[in-house]
Amino acid sequence: MIYLSIGSNLGDRLKFLQLAVGLISYRISEVKNVSRIYETPAMGFKGNSFYNICVEINTDLQPKNLLEYLLDIEKYLGRVRSSDRKSKSRKIDIDIVYYKNLIIEDKELLIPHENMHERNFVLYPLLEIISDFKDPRNGKSIQTLLDNSKDSVIPKKIEEKISISEVKKVIAVEGLIGVGKTEFSRKLSDALFGELVLEQFNEVDLEKFYKNPTKNAFETGKSFLELRLEQHKEYKNRKKYPQIFDYLSHKSIIFAKKTMTKSEFIKFQSDFNSCSDFFIKPEVVILLDQETNYILDKIKKRGRKFEKKIDLKYLDLIKSEYNKWKTKTKFVLFNIELNKSDFKNDHSVFLTFLNLFFRH
Repeated sequence: MIYLSIGSNLGDRLKFLQLAVGLISYRISEVKNVSRIYETPAMGFKGNSFYNICVEINTDLQPKNLLEYLLDIEKYLGRVRSSDRKSKSRKIDIDIVYYKNLIIEDKELLIPHENMHERNFVLYPLLEIISDFKDPRNGKSIQTLLDNSKDSVIPKKIEEKISISEVKKVIAVEGLIGVGKTEFSRKLSDALFGELVLEQFNEVDLEKFYKNPTKNAFETGKSFLELRLEQHKEYKNRKKYPQIFDYLSHKSIIFAKKTMTKSEFIKFQSDFNSCSDFFIKPEVVILLDQETNYILDKIKKRGRKFEKKIDLKYLDLIKSEYNKWKTKTKFVLFNIELNKSDFKNDHSVFLTFLNLFFRH
């Protein structure tokens, strides 16, 4: 097994610890165990107190490759490493404490971590999750290392806890047109090292629909159903996970119910039900929610020709159907209230939503 020490003393420390654990779960390995959070003063420099944890993972990555992945996570979360290598405050710090029983000594990597036996902020959380482990350098237990530690600081245990993220193989992002599903899915795929699956559509069909929804609803619905079915059949044979869809195939019924005539809807529902087993069912649906007037403003700004006919009345109509669907669906939903946030251009805003997802 492999043991990591993670610390943070800048910004929302709890959030950054949770983000680190979540990203490790998706990018590197399932997290087997995580300690409680311990708070200690900054060591060797002036700065805010640190929140520290230790986690247990298991991966086939070799130590130097593992280090590269961990450094990438630090960078993704906003850590900037200085060239002078002096200790200073940081949003996130991830160190390899033990890599099984290996002893590695070179310029890039020292395992076990060279100073861990003199740092109570490592030993206390480590003792929680590997009390019987023996240090490969000297055969001493973590308890013995702690008993012999020259560090006089007693870490303070924090009430809040870090969640171990359950890795989802299939995630769907859903919400009204214009809410930002595709951009959110792109950013989520980038964060989780996932395979992004973007909805295919025919602009000609959409333009015809928005010009005359009543007349063209059934034809448009059938077009989307066929495209989605073909795409899901393709991705069922792929083994890269997580798969992140920027749509939920089952939303076809939501739109059909509000735009088709009664007889058309009955026919469409029958067609949908006959092929619903072919659709990949997500383990969680992230539902993006936002005020319709704000969504309409974004739709106008992006200036797509086929969306010019969309108005507030139409958005409110579809939103009402989404709200009804939420109360009845059997899918696991994770609702995100976007308000007026700009997660596309502000990475810190997206990290706030990602943190909520990992704690969900």
